[in-house]
Amino acid sequence: MAENNNRGRTVERSLDIVDYVSTVRSPVKLSQISRQTGLHLATTQRLATTLVQRGYLRASEAGYTVGPSVLSLARAFTLQDRLSAASFPVLQSLTETTGLTSSIYVRTGDTRVLTCRVEAPHPMRYQLPIGHRLELTRGGGKIFLAYLSSEELDGLLPVDSNEDLADGRAQSRDELVRELQEIRHHGYHLSLSERQLGTVSLTAPIRTSDGDLPGAINIVAHDDTLSEEQMMNLRPQLMSAARSIGEHM
Repeated sequence: MAENNNRGRTVERSLDIVDYVSTVRSPVKLSQISRQTGLHLATTQRLATTLVQRGYLRASEAGYTVGPSVLSLARAFTLQDRLSAASFPVLQSLTETTGLTSSIYVRTGDTRVLTCRVEAPHPMRYQLPIGHRLELTRGGGKIFLAYLSSEELDGLLPVDSNEDLADGRAQSRDELVRELQEIRHHGYHLSLSERQLGTVSLTAPIRTSDGDLPGAINIVAHDDTLSEEQMMNLRPQLMSAARSIGEHM
């Protein structure tokens, strides 16, 4: 039993390292990985060496970056993921109907990951690549928080701090909790300049027949091309797309 526990901790620590290195854009030193993951420097070095040998990290004089084995995992995900397969034709139709960029996000821990996206004829002025991670506490990420149990939610939300939104508003924990209650009641979330200044987006949960929430579907536009009211007028199309994907899961 002790041996199994040790193996489990080793796997968890290794994944912590890969997760952290995947969030940065430039090579990171071993000491920085150790600091960010909370692992002892010697433990970090031992695990990083194994990860390099297996291709999940790449080492250079500048530091560590993600290795090519992660790319092969990403390729396998796109081929095997049922949600992506079910979503892509629905997103194509949704973008054609609304003229807006449409996306699918899935939750992983305290973040959401972009797994499928169809760009509008006139794309957004900023681009998000497949695999990009975003927080749960701003924008469409709130869909995932809204349907968590109280215990799970308490473990993810900061106890007593404000979060600055893109438009300068300070979002308190209490305000966020109240907003999550509204999302559960209405079944969607309209976001105005929360994560990216000058954007308006609408997000809905994707529910399976047994009640699971495998992902969220989102449409987004710049607020100088589409008003809040115009976005809300597209809610029936978004909700219909969410139901269609859920029925094929």
